[in-house]
Amino acid sequence: MNFRHFVAAVCGVVGLAAMPLTAQAQSDSFRIDANATHTTDLTICNPEVRVVLSGDGDTDLDFVIRNVRGDIVHSDYGLTDQSSATLQRQARSGCENFELRTTNLGNVWNLLDVSLENIRTDSGNPIDTDSYRVDANSTHRVDLSICSLQVIVRVSGDGDTDLDFVIRNSRGETVHSDYDLTDQTSATLSRRNGVSCETFELETSNLGNVYNLFTVQLEDVVRDTAVRSTGDGNNRDISIQNRTGQTITYLYWSNVGADGWGDDKLGSGILANGQDWNVTVDDGSGACRFDFRARLADGRDLEQRNVDVCSVFVVQFAGNGK
Repeated sequence: MNFRHFVAAVCGVVGLAAMPLTAQAQSDSFRIDANATHTTDLTICNPEVRVVLSGDGDTDLDFVIRNVRGDIVHSDYGLTDQSSATLQRQARSGCENFELRTTNLGNVWNLLDVSLENIRTDSGNPIDTDSYRVDANSTHRVDLSICSLQVIVRVSGDGDTDLDFVIRNSRGETVHSDYDLTDQTSATLSRRNGVSCETFELETSNLGNVYNLFTVQLEDVVRDTAVRSTGDGNNRDISIQNRTGQTITYLYWSNVGADGWGDDKLGSGILANGQDWNVTVDDGSGACRFDFRARLADGRDLEQRNVDVCSVFVVQFAGNGK
């Protein structure tokens, strides 16, 4: 991997940056000379990031990580050259610089790999990242288990070769393909109705003459349950159905006595045509009657008013707004 190119193109400064959402897991390598100390900055722009440190196995390395205030947030003096830590960015700050200080206790140099993996975004959505190797001129397949209603998958290679991607659902249907001249892609996967999880297959073909290390990042954007519970014994579980012929890009609900619609319940997700969202509609107020508004891809708003979620089980949006 061309680590010098990575630092110049992605970070722009000496150090390693965990970029917000649009980037994948970041990795870089540094040479720690014998009986010497190396310092680099880690720029953390997501609220929670996992840093994984791994030497080449030749010497013992000690690690200290300090936040922007100089406080030690992680230290490891074990008799290995590996360590890991979870770094949390300060609230209300766009990015925070952490200092990684690595001391080589051996008599030969050690090549240290530093990997940063985003594990939570500013929207609060959990994300999961794994890494895989696809050999030169070969194909790698991995199963993606999707248990949320909608998940964004982002795939990013190491930049050394062109990768082609195909994603198939559990019925073997191709739901995403990417044959461009890069090693990156992204797609939104929607779990089919009536199952708790669905397995998708990611097929990655390496068109180059060297191996490619690629990361796969999954972010839940639409989950099956809402957050609050009244606890009065009423069942507020409903199925919101999109039968409009187009995508619902924003979805709002509020109880009939509330002022305003509040936040978009889909967050960074969407509700595709023909898709159902099984969700609990409960704002903690004890209300059973709610108003619903869906905004379509063409900009139209459709509304369902005065719906008793304690007695009905389906809220359907169709092309005529019913």
